[in-house]
Amino acid sequence: MSEPISFLDKDILIKGVSTQLVAGTLKASGLAEREIGEILGWWYVGAAGGSNPPPFDFSTDVQATDPADEVTYVRSFAHTDWVDGEDRVQAGATPEELGFNARFHAIENEFDAIRDQFVRLAGGVTELRSDLVGVVRELEATITSLQNDLHDLRSRVDRAGTSTGPRGLGVLGTVKVGDKSAYIARSGDSFQLLEFAGSTLGETAVLPPEAVNPAAVFDPVHARPDDVVRTVAGLEDLVSAPSVREVVDRPGATVADLRSAVGGAVLPSGVTAASVLAALPADQQLTGVAGTVSMLTDHVVGLLPAPTADAVLKQALGDAGGGAAPADLGAASAEVVGLSPGIVGALNGVGVDTSVNGLAQLSTASLVQKLSGADVNVSSDALRDAVTRTRILGAFAHH
Repeated sequence: MSEPISFLDKDILIKGVSTQLVAGTLKASGLAEREIGEILGWWYVGAAGGSNPPPFDFSTDVQATDPADEVTYVRSFAHTDWVDGEDRVQAGATPEELGFNARFHAIENEFDAIRDQFVRLAGGVTELRSDLVGVVRELEATITSLQNDLHDLRSRVDRAGTSTGPRGLGVLGTVKVGDKSAYIARSGDSFQLLEFAGSTLGETAVLPPEAVNPAAVFDPVHARPDDVVRTVAGLEDLVSAPSVREVVDRPGATVADLRSAVGGAVLPSGVTAASVLAALPADQQLTGVAGTVSMLTDHVVGLLPAPTADAVLKQALGDAGGGAAPADLGAASAEVVGLSPGIVGALNGVGVDTSVNGLAQLSTASLVQKLSGADVNVSSDALRDAVTRTRILGAFAHH
């Protein structure tokens, strides 16, 4: 395994990628030098194994056990019954009888021992309440601090439309380094270059190079059919990015959370993710990667005017579709969206439902993983394109 950081005479490689090449590419895209330095800095820190903050620890010392709280009382007084007509009852002691005085003093000693036990237990309860108050106050201070940090972060997101500063979250944009296209993602202090669709089968997903910060907005009225297909494909790549997937898979996550996670990301089609998400209800629930991408596909298709929708439908079906309606193609083989018979057979061999409806429920990354052990030569581009087209057909069937 290669070293995460390699120092050359005139360059530094981080996980085999030239920092000089990345810096030049980012600069050519129009990014400010200060931002480039920040990105490279956090990238270097992440590769060098930057440590996480120390775990939270309470200052209040709460002991799991305390010997003083143990119940040690054992009754020592035992009364010997008197027998009527035989035993003499008297105050003083004799060789044969203890007498009332000795017996009652023994009972007093028992009460004193019981009282001592209660005093020790009450002291333990008092100390425990004091420790509990200390712990609650520390939790209150810590939670208040976290709440203030989250409030500040949310305020920056609300003001700028994306998070700012070295602790920003989400996807910053897209960039092409050499022949590799990737998202620039940041989560906390960690910076990564993420290839589209995750891992590949011996190939790199090659997509048109995009600038980090173009200002294109998704316009359904003037969008070309291929732009719509590329936008839907880009949504899957974006939602599959680790920092975004973490949010999408979180129980109760909403579109509002997704907007914060994607930040100012630009899709490979050249439009901003924010413009695609703009018309969605903020409180709409997310259901994992595949479910979220299907929901976004339905949304995109629903925005298209009739002429554009017809053109997109024809492109999604391709020559093999034969002009059939989307609702009639659910059980058809994925060959109708351009997937070759060889790939369809390989997918069937690893247990994948290769009908149009079945493929629309999966992600490109999951298909790549399923085929990783199969002896088949297929790029993630072909799988992504097929999944995208099946999702589009499904969206038309819903509408």
